[in-house]
Amino acid sequence: MEKVKIVTDSTCYLSQDVVEKYDILVVPLTVRFGETTFKEHVDINDDELYERLRKGELPDTTQPSPEDFASVYKPLLDKGYSIISIHISIGISGTINSANAAKEALKTDKIWIFDSKFTSLGLGFQIMEIARMLYDEGKSLKEVLNEIPNLSNHMNIFFLVGDLFYLARLGRIGKAKAVMGTIIKIKPILYFDNGVVNVLEQPRTMKKGKERMIELVKDITAKKGLKYITITWGDNKEEAEEYKALCEKEFGIKIPLTRLGPIIGTHVGPDVLSIHFYTEK
Repeated sequence: MEKVKIVTDSTCYLSQDVVEKYDILVVPLTVRFGETTFKEHVDINDDELYERLRKGELPDTTQPSPEDFASVYKPLLDKGYSIISIHISIGISGTINSANAAKEALKTDKIWIFDSKFTSLGLGFQIMEIARMLYDEGKSLKEVLNEIPNLSNHMNIFFLVGDLFYLARLGRIGKAKAVMGTIIKIKPILYFDNGVVNVLEQPRTMKKGKERMIELVKDITAKKGLKYITITWGDNKEEAEEYKALCEKEFGIKIPLTRLGPIIGTHVGPDVLSIHFYTEK
């Protein structure tokens, strides 16, 4: 049996159970408050990040260094592993650049690096598919490598934020910057458009936006089926639980909640609701 390990980054927000089951290696991104840095879910947790955001503190985020990746890759290579390394969209982070630099420095052809074109469970669900194919179904490395570029086509993320300021201030708003002039009047439904954030629709209220996201999911899954789904949130648990109950009633299934960690929380702010879902086809 081929020896293959999956490496990803801390923005995947997979449950610890999944990470441990498939022995996935997670390289953390960093939150920086002034001159002080914190590795995501190592030195800073979700509550600490959102508490500081609520107080008006405005951190920055940075990708792992090439050395951070090399320190994970090299021991695996020394043990004879091939590595699938899949990460947060290059459209919103330089993480993949660091991974590629580490691969080049190690002078190896045993590392395959992929852009998920998403983040959070948009990345996490793709990792789950890779792990399922490798470890549950026993597919060959070659078979899995051929499938990975297609995985992002199954993934969808729709989300609403309480304030576009957070996305705008660090330049992660992508094509959505076109709506900034009317920021007071709308609560746009945002989505990932080939790896960057864009505006899908512009409902006038958050309530209408929430209802419309459900309609969008129903329309897509009616045609393509549904494999994985989660509702993500930041520092608005009560609102998230209410939305989860509404979605469960609409879809007739149990839906887990996933909290967005410090890196993505820095960019979307504390008041965020999102539906992440992965279709069957």
